[in-house]
Amino acid sequence: MRSKNFDDAWLYSTPITHRGLYDENYPENTKPAFEQAISLGYGIEMDVQMTLDNVLVVYHDNNLKRVCGVDKDIRDITYEEVKTLRPGGKDYPIMTFREFLDFVDGRVPVLVEVKHQKRKGIEKLVVDELKNYNGKFAVQSFNPQIVYRMTKLAPKFIAGVLVTREKSSLAPWIINKLIHAFAFKLYIKFNFLSLRAQDLPVSYKRTGKYKVIAWTVKTEEDLKNAEKYADNIIFEKDVPSLSKFGEKKF
Repeated sequence: MRSKNFDDAWLYSTPITHRGLYDENYPENTKPAFEQAISLGYGIEMDVQMTLDNVLVVYHDNNLKRVCGVDKDIRDITYEEVKTLRPGGKDYPIMTFREFLDFVDGRVPVLVEVKHQKRKGIEKLVVDELKNYNGKFAVQSFNPQIVYRMTKLAPKFIAGVLVTREKSSLAPWIINKLIHAFAFKLYIKFNFLSLRAQDLPVSYKRTGKYKVIAWTVKTEEDLKNAEKYADNIIFEKDVPSLSKFGEKKF
């Protein structure tokens, strides 16, 4: 295994761009958005979906309408169809996961969010690609089953669980109880938690047992909250500064 991902120091010292450093000219999760992040030395958070014919592609939403203007689920179409799409109407195609890894080539660390799927199998495909990747990375997902399966396949991978109150009606004390639950910690081996900046603080951060990555930091208020309670940030270009997380270079 060639991967250098077992050192997680970068995860708490290198500010991470949300879907690359995208803007009106360079759509999210596309090569130029990633290149902007790389040129400034920031880490990259990105998203992986699986097409109908089991090709891993770099895309966030399930539905293609918001970014590509096509009212279809990316998980229900083939890669041949995906190749015809252009995010934001720009001339930048949706990348495969392999193309993304080849493009980054270890130049900056990568945080891979694995999206919930209709069919099984994405975990093994992701793990197989990352086992041969010569660069620093971590994996995360909102779906605890995906995190469980990936860490069973690759126990040494740095893995995180995404948690948000926005996607759940659970009260904060229930979320805290879940994270602290003995069974939960035995069931899923994770190294860090990714939590919405607006949801901080929660009690488990005060215990010091888990590192916390705050997302998505866009405003001064988000940043101030993250400075107090998080170990690193996933940010977008609108953030006014990076303060303790590093110098803003754009």
